[in-house]
This record gives sequence, structure tokens and C-alpha cells, in this order.
Amino acid sequence: MTGGDGALRVAYDAGPLLNIRTGVGRYAGELADALRALGVDLACYAVAAGGPPAGEAIRRWRVPARMMQAAWRYADRPRVTTLAGQADVAHATNFVLPALGDVPGVVTIHDLSFRRNDTFPGGRRLLDLVPWSIRRAAATLVPTEAIKEELCGVYDVAPERVHVTYEGVAPVFFGATPLAAAALAAMGVREPFVVAVGTIEPRKNLPRLLAAWREARRGFEEWTLVIAGPRGWGPALPETPGVALVGWIGDETLPGLLAAAELFCYPSLYEGFGLPPLEAMAAGTAALVGAYSAAREVVGEAALLMDPFDTDAMGACLRQAFEDDRLRADLARRGRARAAQFTWMRAAKSTVAAYEVAVSK
Repeated sequence: MTGGDGALRVAYDAGPLLNIRTGVGRYAGELADALRALGVDLACYAVAAGGPPAGEAIRRWRVPARMMQAAWRYADRPRVTTLAGQADVAHATNFVLPALGDVPGVVTIHDLSFRRNDTFPGGRRLLDLVPWSIRRAAATLVPTEAIKEELCGVYDVAPERVHVTYEGVAPVFFGATPLAAAALAAMGVREPFVVAVGTIEPRKNLPRLLAAWREARRGFEEWTLVIAGPRGWGPALPETPGVALVGWIGDETLPGLLAAAELFCYPSLYEGFGLPPLEAMAAGTAALVGAYSAAREVVGEAALLMDPFDTDAMGACLRQAFEDDRLRADLARRGRARAAQFTWMRAAKSTVAAYEVAVSK
């Protein structure tokens, strides 16, 4: 091992930490903290032309990621050790392995959303970069068995090369104090309310949620739907009565917003894991979740699953939750217990096990 005191030294892609902390950014940050707690020595690197200063803790190439990925793909240069220094293993946390040299590589593939028609802008380049990364990786990490099955089927990967490392819920969400009425009012939020969290993009399925909301709210006009998330891509959401678009909510406010909600709604069409429902469940809020392939694996029986393509069914689920206080209380109780099963320390231990497999090859 090349780290101090015999610690495993990992060249760790911290690029996602330079952006607003949505799914991949939260994964990279929370996992890094848990790995350090296990004694792993992280040599953090990033490739990004823009964004805020990375600070001394992250060594950075200030070039466009697309340009660097092309150099890695076609010239096998520059090697990751040029930036991060010597390491036992390199962990690409965001789909694409760097040029490795003699260092074994581990890559996290969060999902195969880049293969969908509603993929994010620029995502099509992953159609080439992801299989290229998987072929070179000593170990591939995925967040659920559902994504492992999908990945192995699409890319004909041997199952033993793919490691499931479930994500976790940060302790700050458990027992979160609900935001006060004055704080909610300042955000334009009126109680009681339903909250939906996530980047505003097509696969989050928010237009169908709004259509379901218009019908479900009849007779329940006192309820508000709060959509919290940064603007992503795709058509803008139409103005809808009883809906408040509050934009991205930082970690200092998000747990309190979730805890103050009567209901959490996540109608997504596709997710590799789907962390927001677990965070809401940890905060003690009943959850309605779209029945994407990994949903049952993550939320179990602790959330109400709904067909995300059927607006009538979605509306019926909303009305059922509006009307039934006991249902919401039962889901909240079961949800908190379910969320407690997912910890970042467990994710870190599973990740270290994959590192050790990679190093031993």
C-alpha cells in the first residue's frame, strides 16, 4: 500500500463536488467522508474548466471534461497519477475512468439513463465512454441489483465483476426539525403540503405529476405541492394552481423542509437508486414513489408505489394520502425504519471491499 501507515491510497474523482449537490455530488461527498472514517487515504482530483475553486484538498485540471475524456480515450494520457500522485487504486465516481497506467481502476455506474431518449445534454458521449470504462475496470460499482442486472445484460459483463454498493442516508435527515411556518411562508409554501425533490428534467416525470395534481386537489384546495430542485433541461413546467416552485434547496434547509411536509412524492420514470425518498422517509415523511425498476429494492414496503405513466393512478394515490391520516402515519413509521438500514458507512465498507478486489488482481 502507498498511503501513510499502510492505509489504502485512492485516487478519488471529486469532480462532482464542484457542482450543486444533487445525486452524484451527494454520493461522492458522503462516500468520501465515510471512506476517510475507515482510514482510507483519498487523493482527490477533478477535471473541470469552470466552477468554483476546488481548494487545496482537490487537485484539479482546469480543462473541459469532454476534452480530457477524449485524451484518455484515444491517447491514454495524461495518467491519473500525474495529477493525484501514486495510488493503490483509482476510483472514478462519475461513469468515466481516467487513463490509468499501472493503477487498477474502479468505476461507479449510477444508472444507464444516458441510453434513454430523455438523457441529459451531452450524455450521449457516455454511450462510448461507459463501455470503454467498464472494459478497463478491475471492478464496477452500481447502486442496486436492478442496475447490476441491466448493466450485465446490456454490456455482457460477468456478474462477479460488478459490485452492488447501496447508497446511504446522512444522519442529518433523521429526527430533522420541521421548518417553522414563518420560514415556509418566506419560501412561498403554505401548509399542508406535498414536496417533490429533484432536478427538473424529463425523467423526473413532473408534467404527469402536475396533471395528476390538478385532479387530485379538487376538494383539497388547501394543499400545496412544493417542487424543490434546480432547473435541468427539457420543457419548462406549466404554471399550475397550488404549486410552488422553490428551486434548489441547500442541505442546511432540505431536512427541515422534508420534515415539515405531510407527504413526499417522487414520480420518477427511471432511477439507479433514488436517494430523495429515503431522505424524506428518514425525516419522518410518508412517501409516494414511482414504480421504477429499483424502487422496491430501495423502499421496500415502506412507501406507496404508483404507476408513473398513469396520471389517474397517481392522482388516486395522492387523494388516498390526503384523506387517510393513519396511512400517512403508518408510512412515516415504516419509512424511518427502512431508511435506517441504508448508511454511508455500509456503502464505504462495500466500496473498500471492491477496492481490495481490484488491488488483488
